[in-house]
Amino acid sequence: MKTFLDFTRPIELNMRDLEMAGLAREVAALVGPSAGQQGVRIEVESHPDEIFVHADPDLLKQAILNVVVNGVESMKAGGRLGIQLRQEGGECCLDISDEGVGIPPEHRDKIFNLYYSTKGKGSGIGLAMTYRVVQLHNGTIDFSSQAGQGTTFRLRLPGLGKDPRR
Repeated sequence: MKTFLDFTRPIELNMRDLEMAGLAREVAALVGPSAGQQGVRIEVESHPDEIFVHADPDLLKQAILNVVVNGVESMKAGGRLGIQLRQEGGECCLDISDEGVGIPPEHRDKIFNLYYSTKGKGSGIGLAMTYRVVQLHNGTIDFSSQAGQGTTFRLRLPGLGKDPRR
């Protein structure tokens, strides 16, 4: 019950200009040691090198972390998890691709639902929270998946264009 109340309460955003490649590298560094123990290597690419958004850094980090951790957990045999950033039409596009088991078609329309989990120990909160955080930042999230080949989550957030510090 407490989790549900925490999830549904209003969130106060602490917005600031945020460089996304740095945030992505921070998430990769957090997950890297445990991913490495599973034989998963995390690679971050950004084109251009710096892409800025106006966002709450803590909430956005948690949202990305949820997707990355799910991706690592889906790769029991190891592999590559890629985090790719690019600018497209004034948006920051963040793709997180794994080489895991994929999401079966019968689960795809439910994965962002609160408390829905396909993992035995999963709470079903991670992707629901990620979805909510992306929406709070006026962004979108979707995914594509192939059984046995992996999943790619695509987060799109309004971009700030060039470096706002200049």
